[in-house]
Amino acid sequence: MAGYSELSVMVVEDSAVQRLHALDLLANIGVGNTLEAENGRHALEVLAAASRKPDILVTDLEMPDMDGVELIRHIAEQRLVNALIVVSSRETTILSTVETMAQEHGLIVLGIAQKPLSYDSLANLIARFKPGEISEKQREAMYSFSAQEIRRAIVNRELVLHYQPKVTTHSGVMRGVEALVRWQHPELGLIAPAYFIPMAEEGGVIDELTDWVLETALKQLRDWHARGLTISVAVNLSARSLSTPDLADRIAAATSRIGIEPKYLLLEITETAVMSDLALSLGTLARLRLKGFGLGIDDFGTGFSSMQQLSRIPFTELKIDRSLVHGASEKPHLHVMLQSTIEMGKKLHLTTVAEGVENPADWQLIRLLGCDVAQGFYVSKPVPGDALAGWLKQGTQHLRAPRPSIG
Repeated sequence: MAGYSELSVMVVEDSAVQRLHALDLLANIGVGNTLEAENGRHALEVLAAASRKPDILVTDLEMPDMDGVELIRHIAEQRLVNALIVVSSRETTILSTVETMAQEHGLIVLGIAQKPLSYDSLANLIARFKPGEISEKQREAMYSFSAQEIRRAIVNRELVLHYQPKVTTHSGVMRGVEALVRWQHPELGLIAPAYFIPMAEEGGVIDELTDWVLETALKQLRDWHARGLTISVAVNLSARSLSTPDLADRIAAATSRIGIEPKYLLLEITETAVMSDLALSLGTLARLRLKGFGLGIDDFGTGFSSMQQLSRIPFTELKIDRSLVHGASEKPHLHVMLQSTIEMGKKLHLTTVAEGVENPADWQLIRLLGCDVAQGFYVSKPVPGDALAGWLKQGTQHLRAPRPSIG
């Protein structure tokens, strides 16, 4: 408890009884500094006069004068706090909307607590706070790379590939990996792809980057196959690359030169990708399937053209986005959407893959619903190529329990 003595938390709640209850819980948890307000407008006044901004905001949603949704917007725009806990008795669909809104505003959402607040629920959410942590939106704003810098990174061999295992849900056996590019920046450290891939696309460097990823992943695959590890590798394709007329021939030539059969390479296309030249892109995808490569629709469930994409592209794999997977065991509406997506994939004879499986509850649910393959931190974090054999030796016993029954 002493570890929270320097932590500052603000409670915003229009009910005096519930506000005092929350403050008592925080005191019992060991939080040393607290602020309080009875609604959003009052909260902004208290914050304006405060000598120190709180680390965490704990807020109700339904309040007079200024509700919690408006308060969250003001808090984010003025960067008054980094982390947020929402307390409400409203339905999960509204709470999920508010959670996503807060994240899009650049706040770290520690979680949602149902009313009435309990010691355990609040303590568990407070424990998730990491001092100094910044949100994904804030991190994105920190990075800005030119095409020349990215091209130099390729030439200087600053890029590395990590591989995230994909395992079958019925046995926990690894069936393949996804190749994920990282930039080992000499000054900024290891940078995730989300922070430089969009700039590579805008700067016209994406084809060079894609060729490097394919070449590196295929050579690693050849090494694994030579050691008796006969798995497949998935590589992400940018929509910008799909309209390149010779893409299918380049990929086929690379697999032939390196000695990999096309069936061991899966090419993932993001569902939300906007194809600059639809006719050329569809032709490229058709040719890739004719040559024997697998095609996966990535991040399924995040876009508006899902059904249209599935109807016009010969996919072999449907990868369900983590936004439909993580938390589905606790949120009925996500559960329904996840179950429907898995059932649709099966009826279309597609391999269904759940990404973002992060805990035992996620794992048990996708097994119960009959999803084919899982990928996520509960299975394994992405690892360097030479560490994959070590990961296999460590065992995956936690993934091999009997499949739960629906009854």
